[in-house]
Amino acid sequence: MKILLVVKQKKTVETFIATIRVLVERGHSVALAVQEHVDTREAQYRGAVDSPRFSLVRCPAHRVDDWADVARLLRSLRDCAHYQQDAMRNAVKLQARSIQKLREELRVSGDNESVAGALRELPPLQIQRLEAVFGLAERQLPSDPLYDSFLREQAPDVLLLSPLVHFGSAQADFVASARALGIPVGMLLYSWDNLSTKGCLHRPPDWMFVWNERQRAEARALHAFPEDRVVVAGAPRFDAFFELRRRLPREEFHERLGLDPRQPTLLYVCSSQLVSAGEAVFVRKWLAAIRGSAGPLRDCNVIVRPHPDIALLGDEEPFVQIAWPSVRGAKGFVARPFDDPRAIVLKTSDRAQQGLYECLVHSAAVVGLNTSAELEAAIVGTPVYTVFAGDEDADGQSSTLHFHYLLEEQGGCVRSARGLAEHVAQLQAELESPQDRATIRRFAGEFLRPHGIERAVSPLLAEAIERTAAQAGPMETGQSRSPVGVVEAAAAPEVRAASSVVGAGTICSIANERYGYNLHVQATNLRDAERHCRLNKGTLVWLQQLGIGDVVYDIDAGLGIYTLLAAKYHGAVVVAFEPGFASFNALCENVRINGCDGSVIPLPVALADFDGMGELKYPTGLAGWHGHGVKPLPWRVKRSSGEERTVKQPVYAMSLDQVVPRYALPAPHHLRLGNPRTAAQVLAGATGVLKSSTLKTIVFTMPSEESDALAAHLARLDWVVAQHIQLSRKNAHVVLQRAAAGEPVGAATP
Repeated sequence: MKILLVVKQKKTVETFIATIRVLVERGHSVALAVQEHVDTREAQYRGAVDSPRFSLVRCPAHRVDDWADVARLLRSLRDCAHYQQDAMRNAVKLQARSIQKLREELRVSGDNESVAGALRELPPLQIQRLEAVFGLAERQLPSDPLYDSFLREQAPDVLLLSPLVHFGSAQADFVASARALGIPVGMLLYSWDNLSTKGCLHRPPDWMFVWNERQRAEARALHAFPEDRVVVAGAPRFDAFFELRRRLPREEFHERLGLDPRQPTLLYVCSSQLVSAGEAVFVRKWLAAIRGSAGPLRDCNVIVRPHPDIALLGDEEPFVQIAWPSVRGAKGFVARPFDDPRAIVLKTSDRAQQGLYECLVHSAAVVGLNTSAELEAAIVGTPVYTVFAGDEDADGQSSTLHFHYLLEEQGGCVRSARGLAEHVAQLQAELESPQDRATIRRFAGEFLRPHGIERAVSPLLAEAIERTAAQAGPMETGQSRSPVGVVEAAAAPEVRAASSVVGAGTICSIANERYGYNLHVQATNLRDAERHCRLNKGTLVWLQQLGIGDVVYDIDAGLGIYTLLAAKYHGAVVVAFEPGFASFNALCENVRINGCDGSVIPLPVALADFDGMGELKYPTGLAGWHGHGVKPLPWRVKRSSGEERTVKQPVYAMSLDQVVPRYALPAPHHLRLGNPRTAAQVLAGATGVLKSSTLKTIVFTMPSEESDALAAHLARLDWVVAQHIQLSRKNAHVVLQRAAAGEPVGAATP
């Protein structure tokens, strides 16, 4: 069985990497795609799953077709309606967050609460009507051809997605394409709060793999997802934590922190920004209440552990590194912001979880507002306490649904208090008469490992995926649509003026029915659009070779026509270099109006074979547009160029070999050289890039003699001509690729 797993970000990969390994060991092929791709993680993933049946692939990060704006707005509206259903009427923080995201989508200011209040006035029946309308509209959205093409290329037997539930989720478009192609879809739950805090399930999967029975009920209650399509497997993200054991003696753990091991220790675990945007204020109130108590609680050690995504103290307090000698590599970072010798802030590595384990196992109790660290505490068996902080300090605590799942009164392990006085009394009682830790661990088993607390979840999840995919079919299938395929030749694009006007410019359309292209570009008028937007058939054919997720450097991109085609219709990530002041302005605007700002990096950088001040010289009448030359020239005071026939622009120029590391750009797979006058200089400053094994093709169009000379020069670096098309006006379009082993350099395909 071939399995395609698409996850949103790298932390999700770490949760499921062990499951991937088990699936591969059981003989299945697994392709992994990370939407928020990070090149530096590839070696780590390959090392974790060392098998020829495992592969890393690039996938679309978000929708960019003509329906992209409609889809985002529709889903934002539906998320708002979702949080007004009866089960969520009291989840005011989640309502406010969904409204904030809608306002961001519409780019309007206003007050979240006033909008939320108006929505809460709607009767439940009207909310149901809205949800029905939005659900129907979602089902009528066509699938994105780019997603269709990606799934056809991968041809999986089953598609797995995580987390799928997310505000305006781009993963919903994977489900739509999978439906059209008849590919079964499974959803892997990443976190305990995914089903309640991340919005609506815009496109339901065929199956949902969850942690426990509570989440099965949640899927039905909040998303109307059929229970017989929910598989309870457990929480694989905690497998590694279940395996940890105490490695530090109590004395060494405390003494390296400057704390007294003879005193009991409380661990305060901070929450995410959703729960509290300024938790440091509440921590100080809580610490003052502890110090104002009596008995052993007053003199206890206090360790505050920040949330890994939030700088609790900002820059106000320096951290000092400490180490525990008996455990190799174990270290922490300590700050003392409280003017209290027995209270510290301690950071340890979030990936190497031994530090958190030691904090938990050496603590008499854990205190938190609403955080997943309470689950790690339950695994260790450490008692967990919380206090209702109120909206002033933590407006995302009790106003979120998942907070209540862990409370004792709901069958959980967290003991709650309505105020600090009650909370302090509970902690005092805990120190005097500790809870039974075995009872706390039993809850951890029920919530995280319902098939047995000693059984790792990753193998169980792999078996459940295998069994479910083999035995059950998808809920619904669709007809496969015609692929977005390679065409033999390209007609010239049709450029037509539209009625939309922006500033002094007109938004014009560039359409090509043969390729299915339809762009909108800003130009001063239709004549300028026709002059700047001419495309050649060779470059259009080359675009068809791009793989989804390939990185394209569009050098001297001009208005960005090829940038937009690569990003919008071929799923490429594009770094668009354009130093001309007028062209760069138009490039940025065109990227925005075509919805490509999430996959294009526009850079106003002049690339050359030198580093330093230089000068661009433009042909007559094209100041700031394209066709410039570049040369090194220190800037100096001089008279205005006035009405000179050539216009000059001072720039800071640098080589491509310098730009890539300086700005931490993704390594290119393809180079397009858009300016014949600077192509040779750009390549002269790109020796390192040209030698990179990542680079696949180089494409340019220029006068035939110059193109032949440039190709001959690159032949010395093992680049061969893969395509040579003779164009009108004595120009040639050339595509180069790296010579294969044993291939004679200079081989050409006419």
